[in-house]
This record gives sequence, C-alpha cells and structure tokens, in this order.
Amino acid sequence: MVENIDQNVGNVDRVPINHVDVAPTSLGLCGIPVPDWMEGTDYSGLRLPDRTRPVYPDSAYLQCVVPTHHHDSVNKAWRGIVTCSGYKYVCFENTDWLLFDLNEDPYELVNLAHNDKYLPLRKQLREELQRWIEKTNDTFSLPEL
Repeated sequence: MVENIDQNVGNVDRVPINHVDVAPTSLGLCGIPVPDWMEGTDYSGLRLPDRTRPVYPDSAYLQCVVPTHHHDSVNKAWRGIVTCSGYKYVCFENTDWLLFDLNEDPYELVNLAHNDKYLPLRKQLREELQRWIEKTNDTFSLPEL
C-alpha cells in the first residue's frame, strides 16, 4: 500500500501497488499509452498533476501460482488480496487461510480467518477476491462460505 500525499491540497490517496503495476505506471510516466493487453494499473496520475486521475482499484491481487518448493516456504498455491481499507485475506484452494486487520494488527499476529465473528467480513473479502480471479481469468477455487 502506498500513500500519496498531495502537498498542495493536503489530500492523501491510499492505493494498492503491486508488481504488475510497475510496467503500466512506467509507461504512463513516460507519456506512452498503456496497451490494452497489459495487466496492472497505471498510477502515473498520482505523480503527474496535469493528468486526469482514474478510479484506482480498492485492493491488490496477491498470488502464488506455482508452488515454489523453496526451503521453509508454503508449497501450496494460494490467492489473496490486500485492501485499501486495511485487510489482508488469503486462501488456499477451497480453504480459508489468513485474515488480518492491518489497521489494528500491522504485524499480522492475530489470524481472524477461522473466527466466525468475522464471517460477514470474510464474505465481503471473498467476493472481492472472486472479482480479481474472474478479471484475470484465473481458475483458482475459493472456499465455500
């Protein structure tokens, strides 16, 4: 998550930056049109005041597509999101895994994914994650709620 502070008017933009945003943002900063086929978001409008600011996504899509099999790492595919409102939600296929309130728990010490008190929030975040999966033509299966 990056916060862009506009010193002229005191506005703060919280935007979810991800690795796929580097190329379209770089092209945008150079004044080069971003091809339609390119994944990611052009965030150059945050730095170039003469540009019209588009509507930015409310979350960033996270994924481990191919298990890494690196020593001491998770060797299952997973998908997740980090939201501008401060939540991180991550699933294995067909199984909830992680849910953190990053505003209250920035060090991710309290996993809320298996606490039924947070079921409405899990449903909301699952729907957002499902939109990312559909947008990217992913075949990942989310857990049933």
